[in-house]
Amino acid sequence: MTSQSNDGIYTATTMAQLRKMALSGLIETAIDLGLDTDEFLHSHGLNANYFDHIGIDEMMEYDLATELIESVAKMTEKHHCGVLMGIKQDIHFLGIIGYLMEQSKDVLDALTALSEHLSIHTPTPVTIEDYGHLTSINFINILPLSQQSYSNEMAMAQAMVIMKTLCGNQFKPNSVHFNHARKSDSTIYERTFRSPVLFEQSKTELIYDSGHNTQPILRADPLLKEILIKQIEQLKTDESIDIRSQVEPLIRRSLQSQRYHIDQIAKHLSLHPRTLQRKLKETGINYSGIVEEIRKDVATERLRNSNITIMQLSDYLGYNDNTAFTRAFKKWFGETPMQWRKKQN
Repeated sequence: MTSQSNDGIYTATTMAQLRKMALSGLIETAIDLGLDTDEFLHSHGLNANYFDHIGIDEMMEYDLATELIESVAKMTEKHHCGVLMGIKQDIHFLGIIGYLMEQSKDVLDALTALSEHLSIHTPTPVTIEDYGHLTSINFINILPLSQQSYSNEMAMAQAMVIMKTLCGNQFKPNSVHFNHARKSDSTIYERTFRSPVLFEQSKTELIYDSGHNTQPILRADPLLKEILIKQIEQLKTDESIDIRSQVEPLIRRSLQSQRYHIDQIAKHLSLHPRTLQRKLKETGINYSGIVEEIRKDVATERLRNSNITIMQLSDYLGYNDNTAFTRAFKKWFGETPMQWRKKQN
């Protein structure tokens, strides 16, 4: 299922869910910024106790989470509120994944666990990228670019919290990058991240010295780690978790590398391809349909919000050539990508 945002970009997030604990810093931030939280929640159709005593398995709609963060920012005119929310949390906002990270051998082992298992917590993937003497925690936002700023900033503040938990309060990243434009005074960000903060970059990522990767996690318990991994694997196969919210971000992340064949996605989810097909069929969708919807979403987003060439976009979406992409685009919208782009300006 897709929905159309206010700026005309289609996004496939309406079925996605995330764990409510991801927004555990929202109410405290709203209070600090002077909002009447009861009135605020009621205005969004929520009870005043919606965020009270959040259970580790409680889920909420991803679109609702995005709406709440954006609403706080607009009502208070504090466009860095995502940073404020993220920095108020601790590693346990990740639920069972946070506890698993604390039982890991070292920092890289903990971050690898985060990347591998985050799909049970949120539909937005995180990758750990090796730049040699530097390492990146890369946040892949599934929202259209024009809507990413608040969740990007909250995610990087959360990454800062995670690294300070694993490495100690003295941790300082090498730099922090955002792919969106800056909306608040740069000193606010530099004070939070204690490092250079750059906007309008190619990725949203926190970059740090790779020397931190081998830092051991104190008091880690290998036996407890094994128990937690088994619990997480059980959660991954739990029918209550929306399978589409797990599949979509993996496909988005794999488009350019063309590693989005169902066999590869199923392997990542520890499922047999036929099992994944069955789970998708039970929700009324099929795998190829999801791939096509994501390609449409990404194509319109990039054509509207970037200067990417048609050749670059064709390659990014995993098409063999421009002709195949143009043919698909005309099937979707009845016109070529260039014709569609001109109408948006």
